[in-house]
Amino acid sequence: MRLARFAAALVLLAVFAPPAHAQSKEALALADHVYESAGLAEQLRPVPAQFERGILEQRGKLPEDMLQALAEAGKKSFAAPRLHREVVAALARRMSAADMKEVLAWLDAPLGRRVTGAEVAAASSMTPEAMEKYFEQEKSQPSGPKRVGMIAELITSTNSVEIAVNFIETISLGVAVGMDATQPVEKQIGIARLRARMRTAMPTEQLRATLSASIPGMYRYTYRDISDEDLAAYVKFNAAPLGLRYNKAVTDALAEVMTQASVRVGELVKTAPERKKI
Repeated sequence: MRLARFAAALVLLAVFAPPAHAQSKEALALADHVYESAGLAEQLRPVPAQFERGILEQRGKLPEDMLQALAEAGKKSFAAPRLHREVVAALARRMSAADMKEVLAWLDAPLGRRVTGAEVAAASSMTPEAMEKYFEQEKSQPSGPKRVGMIAELITSTNSVEIAVNFIETISLGVAVGMDATQPVEKQIGIARLRARMRTAMPTEQLRATLSASIPGMYRYTYRDISDEDLAAYVKFNAAPLGLRYNKAVTDALAEVMTQASVRVGELVKTAPERKKI
């Protein structure tokens, strides 16, 4: 999948979505292959650390033992093997075997591997320093209108902004849910009110606008070594009916799994054996 998306919609109803396709062994095996070939592991790898940073920002507001309990709950809920299993299961429900086979044929072909390779490399190298250096270079060698247009189309067809919005909102919700769970029952305000408060403090439209402005630069960096010809083919794949179905399935699967993980943080905090309430 497009690894620039991690830079960073919350779809609670997705948690209760009925299965779209039977989860046969074949479907799960194909979904697992998609997960690996699309580089979804790289996209999700930063999540536990992002959650922990959100918890540590509460230092001074909560006792240290409570921060530790929240951090541990986040590590368990957002653990890479757990997210792997859940995303694979969600993809298997949302994609037909025929669609997954077609997607894999593209991902495992030389062009698909080149593009995914660029995404994997960017996921580990996209530091603030690297981005600053790249933007300085762009001042003397700006991307042409054609390439800028292809990047814009790729962002749209891959739902990149929505995925980034979802990642940020669900991690923020997970922190809030965990903190709420540390309160006595009579003081807990619940997920619906937490989400409303969060969106008042961080309106989705404002977040979407911020990400819409920043993601194009991240994409230009990610695909900087991909030729115009390869990029055009990649855009064509993602904008075709198969690509659109694939990207919607991945967007919905990630929304479902990230939401489940955020809600689970509160459940883990509540059941922690040595938890102390504020």
